[in-house]
Amino acid sequence: MTAPDWRTQVEELQARAARQRPGEAKVMALEEAARMAEVHGDLALAFEVRDALIDAATFGGYPDKALVAFAWCRAQQKKHPDRFDDGLLLWKQKWVVGRLDEFPHISRPKIQEALADIEDTYARASAGKRAVLKLRYQTARDMGDAAEAEAYWAQWVGAPRDHLTDCPACELDDEIDYHIDRGEYLRAWQKAAPILQGHQGCAEVPHLTYGSLLYPLFKLGELDEALRFHQLGYPLIHRNRDFLATVGEHLEFLVLTDNLAPALALFERHLGWALDHASHRDRFTFLAAASFLWSRLQAADRETVPLRLPKGFALYQAQGAYDTQAVLGWVKAQAQQLAARFDARNGTSRFQALLERTAQLPGEVLPCPLPSRGR
Repeated sequence: MTAPDWRTQVEELQARAARQRPGEAKVMALEEAARMAEVHGDLALAFEVRDALIDAATFGGYPDKALVAFAWCRAQQKKHPDRFDDGLLLWKQKWVVGRLDEFPHISRPKIQEALADIEDTYARASAGKRAVLKLRYQTARDMGDAAEAEAYWAQWVGAPRDHLTDCPACELDDEIDYHIDRGEYLRAWQKAAPILQGHQGCAEVPHLTYGSLLYPLFKLGELDEALRFHQLGYPLIHRNRDFLATVGEHLEFLVLTDNLAPALALFERHLGWALDHASHRDRFTFLAAASFLWSRLQAADRETVPLRLPKGFALYQAQGAYDTQAVLGWVKAQAQQLAARFDARNGTSRFQALLERTAQLPGEVLPCPLPSRGR
């Protein structure tokens, strides 16, 4: 193959990826383009394509592929500092490091090493500490290190913004999560006003915000508002597997309000994502919500449920009739296994506590039908 031929193919793959929405096809096109560039020895082009691949994989629901692409680019930066400046990946380094704890096979020392690396990189870029402090806060929070998370929270929100700080919408969404963790539901709702009123937003906000506020609004008795947030939020996320955890929040809300038919439809539509999603944390969130759904179906004496589920599902039935007890057992076992792996890595009981929370949800169910226009 002549040089113009393969370069033309790479350009076509890049153009194809640019036209596609976030997802597998976009990621695959860029992976092939990167492979071709590397095979033909064009390091600069391979770096350029993988740089785009990090974006596509991060926002398309393939965090493992983003991690691999970033690691390759980071290695090239260290190997050829004269060709690839640290500044080329500063924003993407945040995305990757911020998701490392979602993989239970990545050890705590490795995660701490990555945090130290980004802190050093940002210092060389004359950045302040706010971005790194937020990453350290979120990592401690996700791992269940409550005291450490609280300490980093205070440092993060008190640090001045700089050119590598996340956008105001992302930061505000994370602050909302902090108040939700503490049970400060009214405060979280009030703080979300700039997002909910459309004054602040980005690629993932208000998508994430609508999902995270569903349970707080339910507990506040603001059911009409919660239903509205479900109907506004779910259409924003239902085509992008990057939002699997947020889908889990919508699933939980539907079960809490006794909307079991819509909840089953959501489970049917998104189980495929949960079967092979690289983010074990996002899979856990969805499966925990699914265990709530199937426990409610069992309590309602639904012995079998007709569904069309992926062939990759361990309990796949060609005829589409699923035994409620069997599916309940499967989703609970999957969620428990993930919780055990996370807690073993983290050295805390955070994920077991999340499962215990889910187990208490049946006592909170309050029927509230979806408006017909949301069906």
